[in-house]
Amino acid sequence: MSNNKANAIDDANLTDATASNRNGLWVGLLILLIGVTLFILVYSLSGQREAPLISKEAKLHIASNTTDNIQKVMQFPDTQWQSIENSNFGISPEAHWFKVDITPSTTDDPRLIEVSYATLDFVDVWFVDQTQEQAVILSQIKSGDNLAFNKREISHDQLVFAVPDSAFTISLYLRVKTQGIIMVPIKLWKEEQYIQFIGSHRIFIGIFYGFMAAMGLINLFLFVTSRNVSTLLYAGYVICLSLLLASSQGLAYRFLWPESVLFQKYSSLVFAALMVYFSSAFTAKLLDIKYKFTPLRKFYNAISIAIFLYIACLFILPISVMLLLLIPMVLIAFFVVFLTTIYIAFKGRTVANYLSVARCSLLLSALFSIAGSNGWISINLDPIYLLMVGAVIEALFMALALAMRFNTQRLAAKRAYIKAGENKQKTMQAKEDLMRLQKDTKERLESAVGERSYELEIAIRELNEANHELERKSSIDALTGIANRRLYDKKILTEARRSRREKTPLAIAMIDIDHFKSVNDTYGHQAGDEALKHFTGILNQCIKRPSDTICRYGGEEFVVILPNTDLDGAAALMENVRLITEVSQLDFEGDLIKFTASIGVSTRIIATDAESELLHAFADKLLYKAKKAGRNKVMSAEF
Repeated sequence: MSNNKANAIDDANLTDATASNRNGLWVGLLILLIGVTLFILVYSLSGQREAPLISKEAKLHIASNTTDNIQKVMQFPDTQWQSIENSNFGISPEAHWFKVDITPSTTDDPRLIEVSYATLDFVDVWFVDQTQEQAVILSQIKSGDNLAFNKREISHDQLVFAVPDSAFTISLYLRVKTQGIIMVPIKLWKEEQYIQFIGSHRIFIGIFYGFMAAMGLINLFLFVTSRNVSTLLYAGYVICLSLLLASSQGLAYRFLWPESVLFQKYSSLVFAALMVYFSSAFTAKLLDIKYKFTPLRKFYNAISIAIFLYIACLFILPISVMLLLLIPMVLIAFFVVFLTTIYIAFKGRTVANYLSVARCSLLLSALFSIAGSNGWISINLDPIYLLMVGAVIEALFMALALAMRFNTQRLAAKRAYIKAGENKQKTMQAKEDLMRLQKDTKERLESAVGERSYELEIAIRELNEANHELERKSSIDALTGIANRRLYDKKILTEARRSRREKTPLAIAMIDIDHFKSVNDTYGHQAGDEALKHFTGILNQCIKRPSDTICRYGGEEFVVILPNTDLDGAAALMENVRLITEVSQLDFEGDLIKFTASIGVSTRIIATDAESELLHAFADKLLYKAKKAGRNKVMSAEF
């Protein structure tokens, strides 16, 4: 019956997992439908563009330091200007000059020039009337990210300039210098059409950033309530991706940090690096790479280290260098994450399937965006909108992967809960069986225990007496009858703790019989033993306090522990021992044996356990000093 129940539970779990995967598939299809809808919306907005870029009709001159001047540039013949095919000129430190003629307007509607690449550092604009003998500068405007936003002629996230009214063809001179990518798409708008265009496009912009903000905040709230790191990493990725796109579009400079020129300078690089970090960390966390795919963990660790090193170098190296480093770093990190996700998806992980689709959507939108920016394909659409559509699809699929991960954990918790219930029932049954067995055993043992208890008590009593006697004998020196070194080691710790607790001085005296070897060599070892007993008697005669402890430390060396004794008292006591030893004689088989003793005495109020050992070592040094000074001396000093 138990097996049938287990099979039923397994079938239920399998049904739940299958239903979850099926629901995830339907949600994935819904996300794709949303993506198609957004693409159709963006494509419909692209039809509102007035005309192709007039930058295709412009001429380019890359200025040197000597020719970087409007007066000189206006005098250049046509041979010094070159035609251009697209608006992307890569990274270059030189100033790029553009010249394009603007024909007179057939209506009274004011016109605008838009340079729709918001991250250019310096953009200088001159409108020049060259129909007269002497060229006349009609207006001159300075703009770009190296100026505070409030200094722009027209407060707009893109670089927009008013075209002066003129009945004749005027020339637009545009000077661009930047540390980043030089992208100069120049558009000519009628003011009314531009307002309509911006109004309609703001709908999509609002939808995109509102959606991304909602996704980021929701996952931040989930992190606060659940402490699940995956939600924090997801929120970090969505927020950094949104800020990166907002920085590249000029929206962040306009609405978030309009006075911070320095932050605008580095914002795109910082958010791009952080976006890569959060993306890789989110993937590693969601797919359990740290625990289930250990060889891949090194790649993700390398990505994290490279990103933090990049951010650390960001404010040291030039932006142009950091931008060149960013591109391969982002590509390498993206393809490491992408390929590992594909690999894990082939291993059968459902979550990896959704992450793979998310990466593919962003990759395809990025490729189309790059192709459109470089003019490789012709699309009547700002490439950044393709990235935004891809970002929305990616964010939705990442959220779906996160939800599937939560659902997998929920099912695992459910299985664990059911398993725990089964184990609990088995445990209770086993407990009942055990209690019955214990009851039966108790009844059988009670009688036996009663009989053995008395015998055990007697045996324990005898054993304790034997242990006490053994302990006493093991702590007494067999020859002299005083404490041995083992007892000294215990006693010194006890007295050191009392000294530390009561703040009283503890004295240690190290004593050594002088020339004891000569006694053994002259009279024999039996005489040496008698000499040790004789000296022990002198110590017992001089040291009478119950708290004092006399120990044989080894051979002819003795140590005396004197609690609550200052240096003067301890030195006087040891001097008395020395004098009595000096005048005393040992009668051994008719021979009168005389000997002396050298003593080192030190005292200290103990502060730590280690100081008792240091105090002993210091007293031993004083003993050595007494011997070196001629023996038969007492050397004393405070430690």
